[in-house]
Amino acid sequence: MGDGWPSSRPYVIASVANWLAFLAAIFLLSWATAGDRLPVGALWAIAIVLAGSVAGQFYAAYRLIARQDEYIRAITVKRMIAATGLTITAAVFWGTAEQFLGVRNLPMWLVYPFFWGAFGMVTPLIRDTRP
Repeated sequence: MGDGWPSSRPYVIASVANWLAFLAAIFLLSWATAGDRLPVGALWAIAIVLAGSVAGQFYAAYRLIARQDEYIRAITVKRMIAATGLTITAAVFWGTAEQFLGVRNLPMWLVYPFFWGAFGMVTPLIRDTRP
């Protein structure tokens, strides 16, 4: 694996580790809160691990972008901006619908996988640096 996306070994390793930590923390929190199986302090510690895995993933993405040449960096940043726009738009829409239209509340942690899903959806559509 080279050092550029999508075949950067450090990025792949960090991504897999961070996503495994994220999913394990969600699973553990779901399991633990279903029957008061862990003390509150442990639940907070797991929540911190969960947030840390998100920060770790964004740090890994930042480091990957920093190692790319300026052309690939511009395309990657353009994709991230598009994914961020989709994510914020969806979050504002759903938050408004929750507050004013009485739709079901969704957990905020879903914003994180939504962002990366949006990034995956816009990636094949944004292939160059043209506006």
